[in-house]
Amino acid sequence: MRIGHFVSVVAGQLGFERNVSGHVQIPLHGMQLQCDAGHEVHLITNQFGEDRSLPSCLPQAATVHLVTDARKRGGVMTRTGKQQGGLGIRNLVRQVAQIKAICKELQFDVLHLHGYNRTAHLAGGLRWAGLDVPTVVTIFGAVFPERCAMTTGRLWRSAGTVVTATQHVQDQLASGGIDATILRHGIVRDFRAEHADAALAAPHRVLFWRDPTIRNGADVAVAAFDRLAPLFPDVSFDLAVRPHWDPIDVDEVANAHSNVHVHRFPYAEGVTLSGLLLESICVVMPIRHMSIDPQLVIAETLAAGVPIITTNQRSNPEIVKDGQSGILVPLGDVDATTSALKSMLEDREATAAMGVAAAKDVAAQWNWDSYVADLEAIYARVER
Repeated sequence: MRIGHFVSVVAGQLGFERNVSGHVQIPLHGMQLQCDAGHEVHLITNQFGEDRSLPSCLPQAATVHLVTDARKRGGVMTRTGKQQGGLGIRNLVRQVAQIKAICKELQFDVLHLHGYNRTAHLAGGLRWAGLDVPTVVTIFGAVFPERCAMTTGRLWRSAGTVVTATQHVQDQLASGGIDATILRHGIVRDFRAEHADAALAAPHRVLFWRDPTIRNGADVAVAAFDRLAPLFPDVSFDLAVRPHWDPIDVDEVANAHSNVHVHRFPYAEGVTLSGLLLESICVVMPIRHMSIDPQLVIAETLAAGVPIITTNQRSNPEIVKDGQSGILVPLGDVDATTSALKSMLEDREATAAMGVAAAKDVAAQWNWDSYVADLEAIYARVER
């Protein structure tokens, strides 16, 4: 098959080619698997400037087509506009025309779009504009009710077949009157493979790894670290963080305790995220705002055999078995997070068993074994 994939934003900041968001990792890895299966794969994505670059996980066999960016927003690390800043109508018209032209020239068997509500709106708009190619839309996360629901509802109904990975998002879509097929994917980043044969110390740390923001619950993790660091002097409480436009202060807690450390990306020589994670007793990720379902930082942690403390929301209960592969806590609850972490540190044998169970469960439930075949079956059902 000749398959076109639309992913709105693939290019990232220079130097972050191996530090890629889940909404980019998943479609690009799926494309690689399709290439491996003998399909001809094309990527359509927004234009980008000299300060950005394509990720290292982009399939080499995929042809890349750049189209006008219709969004009003800035970059990932240094934002110059609001994330939900809307669309530029003229640029949207150009984008639709360019995507149509690419599809017409290459005669795709299917156009597969990946994203959120607006991506489904784009798919419906393309069909309204006369696109004569079957469309499939993978939805990473959806928000209902929508503004202008009468119009957006019609766009959704014109968008083609809708696919998502979790029951949570399927239920969200159903609340908006949208039928969706669940298609689970696997984990892209394999931390054990990354670390390969490099030496590892015995698990001795607690790790938070993500942008140091309130949205990610960094404030809750910092508060828990501040309370527990004096009680567990043999444990290293580490925060592995990336640059961000709206960070909280993580240095104060590190200055207050000799066993609290901050690692900023790009990390110092000899420090790797895989090493930090694989030497962890557990991970604390009390995330408030999830950007994708399932959140890959959670899935990747569990796949590495490290139990996690995270929030009891959205699709998290689908991937974290509470009390078995991790502990789920309420949003923003410092006391519950601290209590959960304390219990893990006090019974490290049980915590290690949680990690073993986590790796087995993720491998069984979240893998790529039948992904391409299942997509082929979905493609076969869509109509022009």
